Amino acid sequence: MKNLKSYLLLADDNLQRFKDQNDDFTERVIKNETSSDWLDEGSHLNNIEWLFVNSIFVTMYASFEHFLMKVASTLESQPNIHIKLNHISGRGILEQYTNYLSLVGRLVSASREHAPWGRLAHYQNIRNLLAHNGGVMQDNEEKALDKHKDFKFLQQEQVSMAGSVGLIRIRNKKILESFLKDTSLLTNNIIKEFNEKYPAL
Repeated sequence: MKNLKSYLLLADDNLQRFKDQNDDFTERVIKNETSSDWLDEGSHLNNIEWLFVNSIFVTMYASFEHFLMKVASTLESQPNIHIKLNHISGRGILEQYTNYLSLVGRLVSASREHAPWGRLAHYQNIRNLLAHNGGVMQDNEEKALDKHKDFKFLQQEQVSMAGSVGLIRIRNKKILESFLKDTSLLTNNIIKEFNEKYPAL
């Protein structure tokens, strides 16, 4: 899970670069020193930040899923474990892994009933919206966006939700830092408990 810190550093470095580019562009617009395609340049600079950070978030989430898959696969290879990973279901792959670790491996730390697994449900919803729905929170423009199950969470994490459909636009690293903090706690607890229960590894 060390790569999550690397992704966060990557976000940090590039967010500063994007800010510098925006500042430079704004200064050129004020001085009327832009080229004829300044609208295209402005659009590019306005979108690159959230496109990049949204991608970093999805990548961090995928790394966490990969960690859980590796632990579940290691558990599956234990001599006294007879139930296979594909025998366990869940609403999505993340839940399948956590169900396998908690039910078959008896890892309390993998049980989604314990904190901070509750926050992981929000991260999972956000990842799914970004990966499968273009970051659109709701298809019905007439629904109140503030009633969406992830609205308050996203608001607390300072994530922009544009328009009446709630286009998710991550423009800073706060949610990335929160995700790193929450998943680091979970992975450390899972590894510690796994090593206590299966000391041969």
